[in-house]
Amino acid sequence: MSAPDLSALVSARLCHDLISPMGAIRNGMELLQMAPGEAQSPEHALIADSLETALAKLRYFRLAFGPADPQARQAFGEAVQVTDAMFTGRFTVSWETRGIDMARPRARVIYLVILCIEKSLPMGGNLHVGVTTETVHFSVEGRRTAPPEALWRHVTEGAPVADLRPDAVQFALLREALSATGRRIAVQFTETGATLNLTEVSPAPA
Repeated sequence: MSAPDLSALVSARLCHDLISPMGAIRNGMELLQMAPGEAQSPEHALIADSLETALAKLRYFRLAFGPADPQARQAFGEAVQVTDAMFTGRFTVSWETRGIDMARPRARVIYLVILCIEKSLPMGGNLHVGVTTETVHFSVEGRRTAPPEALWRHVTEGAPVADLRPDAVQFALLREALSATGRRIAVQFTETGATLNLTEVSPAPA
């Protein structure tokens, strides 16, 4: 088994093992709030919101950083739920999917692209993801962009990155995922928007 496979399995294990106790904490909070005479205090609300945020991140990271079984598929309804829970502030994601589902390797690539775009939009924005059986189109308008050029060159051209930081690991993972699934991505940023097109260059899971 290769090192990237081991890294993906470690990511999946960490996310899986953390989700269970955090879910138990959420259940405990709900029981406390249901107790007679117990009103939801600002402290309870803060803890509950923080738990939901953490659980959403763990679920998203498990799908983006963990292994992707080529035989497994993901419904678009689930993809919408995952991104709606993950991105609730200044950066949001909307989908146009025509009701089809995706192979997990393709879904993983999309999740990684979304993380890379998020890092390129310091003021946030709404990312539109349009999915067909052949291509995936990403677009965002009306927001200031600041794409990390060296990292995007690594994604599109394989240019080496001298000092990869933990908060940019999604770019390296995206480059590997594109190569592994036979896909490429065309990227164009302007001062106030971006368009990206994901296409297949060799037979790969749809």
